[in-house]
Amino acid sequence: MKEREGKELSQTERTLIEYSYGLDSSMDGIGITDEKGQFVFANEAHASMYGLTKEQLLNNTWHTCYDEETLRGILNSAVPIVNEKGHWRGETIGVRVDGTRFPQELTLSKVEETNKIVCVVRDLTDLKLKEQHIDFLANHNEVTNLPNRRSLERKLDTIKHSNTASVLFMDMDRLKLINDAFGHRVGDTLLERIAETLRSFENESISVFHISGDEFIVLITNKSQDDTHTIAEQIIEQIKVPYIIEGNEVFITTSIGVSHYPSDSTELSELINFADMALSSAKQAGKNNFQIFNKHLKEKQDRKIKLETELRKAIENNEFLLHYQPKMDLATLQLNGLEALIRWRNPVLGNVPPMDFIPIAEETGLIGEIGKWVIKEALNQISKWKAKGYPLVKVSVNVSPHQFRYTKLAEYIEMCLYDTQVEPKYFEVEVTESVIEDFETVLPVLTQLKEMGVGISIDDFGTGYSSLSLLTKLPVDTLKIDQAFIRGGLQDSKDLALVKSIIDIGFNLNLNVVAEGVETDKHLNLLKTFRCPGGQGYLFNPPLTAEKIEEGYLIV
Repeated sequence: MKEREGKELSQTERTLIEYSYGLDSSMDGIGITDEKGQFVFANEAHASMYGLTKEQLLNNTWHTCYDEETLRGILNSAVPIVNEKGHWRGETIGVRVDGTRFPQELTLSKVEETNKIVCVVRDLTDLKLKEQHIDFLANHNEVTNLPNRRSLERKLDTIKHSNTASVLFMDMDRLKLINDAFGHRVGDTLLERIAETLRSFENESISVFHISGDEFIVLITNKSQDDTHTIAEQIIEQIKVPYIIEGNEVFITTSIGVSHYPSDSTELSELINFADMALSSAKQAGKNNFQIFNKHLKEKQDRKIKLETELRKAIENNEFLLHYQPKMDLATLQLNGLEALIRWRNPVLGNVPPMDFIPIAEETGLIGEIGKWVIKEALNQISKWKAKGYPLVKVSVNVSPHQFRYTKLAEYIEMCLYDTQVEPKYFEVEVTESVIEDFETVLPVLTQLKEMGVGISIDDFGTGYSSLSLLTKLPVDTLKIDQAFIRGGLQDSKDLALVKSIIDIGFNLNLNVVAEGVETDKHLNLLKTFRCPGGQGYLFNPPLTAEKIEEGYLIV
């Protein structure tokens, strides 16, 4: 009997030893305390978590592991729940023997029919660091480590407690050019350096945020508007100081839009939108400056939004029409061409000038569909005149950069020529010099059109940046002299010389030349003196409807 009991005891001891070894192998701290908080068991992980040995921990209570405030919370909140429900779990802060603190997950469980409590402790330091890193990434820009838009939105909520606040919406001018010239690594380094510059302005009233790409926002609280404008000027001056990056001297400037709380708005999202509007105004004013939001900008933006809304429905609602402006042979004063010009009559907005809606169409990409409509409508009109037996002249349409990049322009014109049975020699596309800058994209399309027999004209010649060497490589038929030079030629000798030079270039390259803006007999006589072949302007006629063109020019 005693021998059997001895064997059972031995087996129990072995089992307990195995359990002890098992508990010591756990990475979680496991301890057992009596009702007074005295440890009666602790594994290695539990002791080392606090910088102690097992023996040291077994000689201590919970007071060794927590400060008085935390321990009071455990005894007053957690232990009563354990006594009632048998278990409790939560997060708290442990204190190591050297005084350092660490976050932990603490689980307390009551041992049935005893007053002992099992406590399991998991060190959350690594987890919290990862969470902090993830939170940092979520709330900061990855290039500059500045707070991002999400952080800004939280910060904006606090300005309601300020007497005044200002939003400075910044955009770096020409960053794309720097990326193209030096590479994105230099561009990213430049953004880091710009962030350092902006951080130098930070204080209790000034916070800096990196919104996206090359956009930053500076939030200023409790400063007068004059002080805010001074800060904007200082930022502009600091940003344009050259940066030395990888041996390159890099120059950049910034444009800034400013809005004020509460004078402009008490709605936080509106403040950012208003500052963005002012930023657009700064860009239009030549960049490297700041502009302050005003109600005129708001009215302009509201009209722009209304224009875009109505513009999206204009083709479907048949609101567009074409007018045609005559081009005259200046030697005979006979009609030798027409330029098709789009007009928009909207039931809400009335007659909308092209200078108002064409930029919006370009910006939104609607110009692609509008441009197709113009091409098809012009060719349909030529076909109608042909069917009526009228003498035909070449009709030109303006083609935007967007149509070269994002539409199969040559294929579409070829299809429309086939559908309308119009000979290509009666159709011409007009492109601006800005299109020619994208030479690699434009040349194949222009070559296709030339091979089809379609005419090609460079509009507003002399106002862009194309070189004469490019001009000789393009399949061009006509140069159109910008009307500004014609009007200025009567007073400005330089404009006069430029007009004569363009006409001479046309002769030398065997190109037709058409002068725009012919409005007076003096203009006409000047152009005749220079032997300019063609002219276009209000001296002859403004843009006319197709019916007026028939009455005035085509009926013979």
